[in-house]
Amino acid sequence: MRRFCVIGSFTGRNAGDSAILENLAREIAEYFPDAVCEVPTINPKFIRETYPGLPLEPVATLPWNLSVKSFGLPVLLSVARCDAVLITQAILFDKKFWNPLYNYLSTLMLALPLARMLGKKIFYYGVGVGPVATAKGRVVVRKLLEMADGITLREEASVGIMEALGVRKPHVLAADTALNQLVSEETTAFMRKKVEGDLGAGPYVALNLNAYIADWTHRADAKGVDRNRFISEIVRFVRVITDEWKHRVIMICTHHMDEAVMEEVLGGADRPGLAALYKCRHYDHRMLTAAMGMSEMMIGMRLHCQILAMSAGTPCVALNYAPKVRHFMEMAGMAEYVVEIDGDFSCEKVLAGAVQLRDGRDKIMPCFTARIDRLKEDARKTPAELARVMGQC
Repeated sequence: MRRFCVIGSFTGRNAGDSAILENLAREIAEYFPDAVCEVPTINPKFIRETYPGLPLEPVATLPWNLSVKSFGLPVLLSVARCDAVLITQAILFDKKFWNPLYNYLSTLMLALPLARMLGKKIFYYGVGVGPVATAKGRVVVRKLLEMADGITLREEASVGIMEALGVRKPHVLAADTALNQLVSEETTAFMRKKVEGDLGAGPYVALNLNAYIADWTHRADAKGVDRNRFISEIVRFVRVITDEWKHRVIMICTHHMDEAVMEEVLGGADRPGLAALYKCRHYDHRMLTAAMGMSEMMIGMRLHCQILAMSAGTPCVALNYAPKVRHFMEMAGMAEYVVEIDGDFSCEKVLAGAVQLRDGRDKIMPCFTARIDRLKEDARKTPAELARVMGQC
């Protein structure tokens, strides 16, 4: 029986991370039918209750387990028990380098040398690399990637970052595993009944925001948009969609930390019965994906809100708060639908993208669907490459 230690952020607070773990586990079960995936987490209950039938075994990383989030003894013991360490998501960045509550490099700096010393395989499972902005970050990320027995990347931009870091390990360009998210007919029916009960029959536009706003944009001229103006512009957008377009707005919150900004927009728009907020605190990633799939389009900030929407066949206008957002939109052939969050951000810019999607839908959708289908196939390269590394093909 194979055992894998899966290192990532799996707390139940982020619907995108939850989708990654589900699809990783489903792929592992397909290629390694008797496998068990040990998942270091501060929320073991979430792992047990969210993924029935999948080979996931939580490893508690709470303070009384001698751990600060993933940094501590439980991860090291898991590495020692398992046959391979799988690193997933986009945790290879150097922002807040020394903060183990936020950054995973310190955890990897302990876990991967131990894995190498014990003869365990190290595999980067559909990862995103970067941003890496500091000298120490460049050194550490390069050394961690050089330890790998296999690397699959979720975006082409990561290839360039690896090359800039001087990483010479071979890699496979794949796509994000969450693109293959499945939603049952039962879940779809449940969410349709819920949304129609709250907002009526539609049509709908989905909206997702996050709390970072311009924190990650790294503009050299520092001409970002402040939180108050950002919210006021989004409030204007919601009012145009409801009052002029006559659409309902499904507000999708995919991270607990984003609730405040989304509640502020909902309250500012003041459109009861025309806009409603659905939080991942109350609706799991499958339910939120079903709600996105009901929508004509998604206006989204968080990367995995865009990924899950597109997995459900819904095209997006992306509000670009971090490089990974633009990278994915380029892969999806939707680069022209990226709105920068900078000093020139406005309701009108968001509306321009939305109007283009609405009015050109008949021409856009066939190409969009074909592109997403190809990315879903690309995502399947990751478990196939893992099987090769583990000697199963």
